[in-house]
Amino acid sequence: MASTTDTGATERPAPSLSGRAIFVTGASGFIGRALGRRLRELGAAVSGVDLVADPGNGVVAGDTTDPGSWASALDGVDTVIHTAALLGAAHPLDRAREVNVMGTSRVLRAAIGAGVSRFVHLSSVAAFGFDFPDGADETYPIQVNGDVYTDTKVNSEAVVLAAHGAGEIDVTVIRPGDVWGPGSVWVRSPIAEMAKPTGFPLPDGGNGVFSPVYIDNFVDGAVLILASDQAAGQVFTVTDGVGVRCADFFGHLAEMSGGTIRTLPMTVAMPLADVVGGILRRLGQPSDLCAGTMWLLNRPGTYSIEKARTILGYEPVVSIDEGMGRVRDWARESGLIAG
Repeated sequence: MASTTDTGATERPAPSLSGRAIFVTGASGFIGRALGRRLRELGAAVSGVDLVADPGNGVVAGDTTDPGSWASALDGVDTVIHTAALLGAAHPLDRAREVNVMGTSRVLRAAIGAGVSRFVHLSSVAAFGFDFPDGADETYPIQVNGDVYTDTKVNSEAVVLAAHGAGEIDVTVIRPGDVWGPGSVWVRSPIAEMAKPTGFPLPDGGNGVFSPVYIDNFVDGAVLILASDQAAGQVFTVTDGVGVRCADFFGHLAEMSGGTIRTLPMTVAMPLADVVGGILRRLGQPSDLCAGTMWLLNRPGTYSIEKARTILGYEPVVSIDEGMGRVRDWARESGLIAG
């Protein structure tokens, strides 16, 4: 079965999920909320957990590092989609490990204890590190490299795949690219930085490669994984299928917002981002500025989605240009940019 996108021009995958009971961690986040909407459209009974309850959408309040208070919500669930995580490299290692690794382990154990048959874990292309060949696929070894986000995502994959290998639960790992769209951190944060006198920093002339996945495209990939028996035990990279020069991708946001991009040599960008971001965080102002973010914005290539295409029939349907049009409309409506 298939349905059309908002434009009516391109069909999206629409397998029936009727009869499925799916539980989403981080259910009120950018990805979790979009997943929940789509899964309900396809007939699934969707519930979840987040730090603040949302009874209208079946979301209970709870912390993924301590499932005891909400584990009963897993009764009758057949699939858990674990999206909850601390994003980015600017968090202290002990806190990121507690959420991204130990939290994943505890949610996984709660799911196994409740008799859940399937666990879909959101990792990240960050698990490939910052030094990999262009077109890297799922056979390329992932690596720890001292970056907080990379290392905790690598370790979280090990946790869930070990459970699959032991026959405790069927696991699929998704490595999303840089998830973007209206309201995403990859839109809000750059536009906010571009509005400051310092501008949005890009290392080495903005020549690093950004690997976007528009939120609708990512959700389509997740839906295909949920509907596929072949996905059990597999790792899938899900992106828009293209690598985009960072100066070009974020240039769209600068153009629509009237903001400024600053480029700095990597040798300057890394320590400066650590210093400025550290000061902002100590002052209580959230900031993703750190050396790890600069490495992320200076990657040498992109990633292959051939496996998702071949096994799942995945094909991204929302192009960069169409997605940017939607972002522009959203930013105007939300007052983030001038009308």
